[in-house]
Amino acid sequence: MAEKITLSVETARQLHHEGRQMQLHSAGKFDNGVLKAAVFGANDGIVTTFAVVAGVAGAQLPPVIILVMGLANMFADGLSMGLGDYLGERSEAQHRARQYEIEKWEVEHIPEEELVELDDYFQKKEINIADRKQLSNILRKYPKFWAELGFIDEMGVTLQVDRQIWLSGVVTFFAFLAAGFLPLIPYVLFYLGVPLAQEHQFNYSIIATASALFFVGSLRTYITKGAWWKNGLEMLAIGTIAAATAYVLGALISTVV
Repeated sequence: MAEKITLSVETARQLHHEGRQMQLHSAGKFDNGVLKAAVFGANDGIVTTFAVVAGVAGAQLPPVIILVMGLANMFADGLSMGLGDYLGERSEAQHRARQYEIEKWEVEHIPEEELVELDDYFQKKEINIADRKQLSNILRKYPKFWAELGFIDEMGVTLQVDRQIWLSGVVTFFAFLAAGFLPLIPYVLFYLGVPLAQEHQFNYSIIATASALFFVGSLRTYITKGAWWKNGLEMLAIGTIAAATAYVLGALISTVV
């Protein structure tokens, strides 16, 4: 269900007059996927690291094993996610660039066939035949824009040639590390000499993880909109299911190994 828009006309007009209309739609300068990478990288970092913690705790292994496996998993998965994000973004950008080059070639070499496609595109937008012809004649004067419009029609997305694709991978990696470290804090503090009861370390980790899951999950509101508390609870529920599964499996495996 689409979100109900609750904006005042006066506010919208004021933002447009001030050149800040992007505030009506997104994060503006953070709209290149950076915020999305940070939020989802952090979510994955928390869930995967705590799943390791829960699995080892369920198997009742020494806390040092939790720390070693947690740190190793955090860096390995974080690096894998960051590189995977970068390679995925690069492949998508290359694919879009190639499709755009094909569209430009078609506009230059087979314009009549492209005009038919253009007319079909306008027809899908419920533009009458007279206006369709007028628009087509205008666009013939601007082949670059014509190619971009054809690309959008066929691909269903914009070209986005100005994206810094490497930045998404870097942000994913560091967000994963920062958030993934939270479940390990009680174990790190213990080995640094902070007086924490060893038998309560897992409980402290649960509290830190649950708080982080709710907080980071609520940040998804900045991307998906909706109720912040609902997004927070949703992410908390997902993390709880993953951690409970890991804990139970760890306990079961420890009984048969």
